[in-house]
Amino acid sequence: MPGRRRLVLVPVVFLAGILLASPPPACPAELTAFLSGGSPGEVWGTGYGGMATITLFNIVGGEIEGAWQASDLPSTSLFSLSAKAYIAPSLGRFVPYGGLGAGVYRESVLGDSDTGTLGLVFLGVKLKFPMGLVLRAEYQWVDLPLATPVDMDHRYIFGAGLSF
Repeated sequence: MPGRRRLVLVPVVFLAGILLASPPPACPAELTAFLSGGSPGEVWGTGYGGMATITLFNIVGGEIEGAWQASDLPSTSLFSLSAKAYIAPSLGRFVPYGGLGAGVYRESVLGDSDTGTLGLVFLGVKLKFPMGLVLRAEYQWVDLPLATPVDMDHRYIFGAGLSF
């Protein structure tokens, strides 16, 4: 019996190695939905959003990101819309990336609101699977103006999407 298991296991391991090591097909566009969290953690709760991404020459990317972040404070939330540019060298199906972004935000607090611009510096990683599935994790350093009623220092994102 151990010999038969080995005969079955070898092709399975070989196939898994090919799928993970081979470069993904060139798919220049992605749509991603994500869940997010923010810090300071005692202020910001769970959020959600989406991204539309375009990749050029398999190394340079640009995307539009819309995010809504809930707060643990009553009637407080942050909506942001950002344009981002990044460098993303493909290492097979594993794609680390980092870049800069700029955008606008609207923060609603109990009885007041604030609107302005924000800046982002971010690092992340994508894992591309067959059939166009993409998983990604990203960490953002968020630069909001000092006058913002409730500050956000960082945001982390976990998403899943499709490339085409």
